[in-house]
Amino acid sequence: MTIARATTAITLLLVLSQSCRAVIILDYSHDLATDNFFGSTATAKAAVDAAAADINALISTTLSPIASNQVVGTSGSTSLTLNWNWSYTNPSSGASEAFTPLIGANEVRIFVGMQELAGNTLGQGGPGGVSVGFSGGGYESEWVDAVADAESKSNATFGRGGGPTISNISGGLTLNATTANISLDHGSALGNLWFDIDTDNDTVTDSAAELADFWHFDHTSAVEPGKNDLYSVALHEILHALGIGTSESWEEERNGTEWLGTEAIAENGGSGIDLVDSGGGHIASNTISPRLSDDMIMQEALMSPLLITGTRKELTLMDIAFARDIGWDVVAVPEPSAFLFVGLVAAAYFSRKGLQGKQVAKKPQCVLPGSGY
Repeated sequence: MTIARATTAITLLLVLSQSCRAVIILDYSHDLATDNFFGSTATAKAAVDAAAADINALISTTLSPIASNQVVGTSGSTSLTLNWNWSYTNPSSGASEAFTPLIGANEVRIFVGMQELAGNTLGQGGPGGVSVGFSGGGYESEWVDAVADAESKSNATFGRGGGPTISNISGGLTLNATTANISLDHGSALGNLWFDIDTDNDTVTDSAAELADFWHFDHTSAVEPGKNDLYSVALHEILHALGIGTSESWEEERNGTEWLGTEAIAENGGSGIDLVDSGGGHIASNTISPRLSDDMIMQEALMSPLLITGTRKELTLMDIAFARDIGWDVVAVPEPSAFLFVGLVAAAYFSRKGLQGKQVAKKPQCVLPGSGY
């Protein structure tokens, strides 16, 4: 089956809404560490770029800029200073990298690279991490108000005014004998994703020929038998970087394997029971939904945990519903008036590799949870 990919999806979505905001900026600055893979493999870079463009065409959320890492709350002569420290995982080395938080309006920066991944893992992705330092002083009688002022200013800036809450840090801050509670939100701003560059698991980076045999790079052509579709993996991991399966907002809508969000429940016919996989970070396997291209053909949700070798996964209405439930504004996508629902059961996955959601990073003290597993 021939699949017309990026052009079809983008055209469809832009017809639906001309107010879509492009929020994803892909950063390949660490690519040189893996022999300039994306710089020298144009079709691979085009596939990842197309995945980001398709998601950009969907999201209409307005995100406020981040111009500083510091917020000061005051009340009279009393002040509290919050110093936010941002980090992401280097997509080529796996090391934690500090980041100066200069983020433009409507921008989420995602660092892209290649790494040696063990087992059946095709790719990994997730949001960046943060830590917060506190300093202040003054009068006890003004402390609670100063903390409240700092909290309000911080959430207005670092919560970004829209989209999911990636992480939250809360607790009590004490000045002498007075304790004030604080709750700080961290919205979507940074992310990281990488793809496997050691496909035979021999701990040696594959040659260009080996990678070309394993990966299907061209997102504009049907996936070749025996190959793993880079475009599908890029879509999946970018959505993890945007908080699907990896955020505080996701956890607030999940109770074990039951999903509580109204959009996905409605898309699933009124039930959220067993709509989340047992690992907690994906849509459950065998969740079938209309995809946004190819005349709404039925497909397993993109954000389920596995990809069959030789196939491509598209964005589906169920994936969009989950994105809405965690806080992303998404352009209106018309529900098809009728579908032929067939008994499609993905009984066997022959893929050597599976999609994993988030990445484990060594976190400094006080880094907020949510940057992945």
